[in-house]
Amino acid sequence: MELSAEDKLQDLLTALRPWLDQELAFLIDLAKHQWSARVILAIALSESDKIKEAELLLESILQEPVSEQKEQELSRLRALLELAHIRMDQMKYDVAEDFLWQARNMYPVELTKELDFTKEDISLFIAQCRFGQGFVQDGIDRAIEILHKLQSMDAGSTRMAKVYQQLGWFYLHKMDAPAALLNIKKAMKLAPELDQQMVNDGLAAEAEGNYEQAIEHYFDSLLFNK
Repeated sequence: MELSAEDKLQDLLTALRPWLDQELAFLIDLAKHQWSARVILAIALSESDKIKEAELLLESILQEPVSEQKEQELSRLRALLELAHIRMDQMKYDVAEDFLWQARNMYPVELTKELDFTKEDISLFIAQCRFGQGFVQDGIDRAIEILHKLQSMDAGSTRMAKVYQQLGWFYLHKMDAPAALLNIKKAMKLAPELDQQMVNDGLAAEAEGNYEQAIEHYFDSLLFNK
């Protein structure tokens, strides 16, 4: 007889308990009913390379019926994003894109000021997934559209820098070095922090006419607080 979703979750949480230190152990009990605790556990598991266990926890949230509690549904949204990031790390961009569209479609615009990510952030991940699947021009078009949206919103320099950074990378792979350099340098002007050694390496490469290597160094020089 196949176990119910609730029993599967209980078995997973029981198996995880010995792995957790005392600071996180309390999350096991909370995770039975609070989806946010499952997300926190999944992130900790993912950072410790326990990817399969993280996936199972996140997927258990998606299998839950719709909740009337706002916080529960926000945890479902975060679970979709975490699963998308896992799939992007695995270069399974088509699967990641599906999770991202689900997240984008359920994004509560009225709560934008309460969340640490925007609908446009999700859209940029979608653009990266399109690029990852080989649709370079589609990735560029989507990133430009996001850029225009952010400009109209006065969204702040950090978000703008992230879009310019991706545009630089996309144009590099379209073999358009001038456009790539233009966008990556715009990103560098807006980024909250730069790795100066990477910047210096990029300047040296650019002075030698090695534009591809310069762009790669400039790309890596951009530092964003997660």
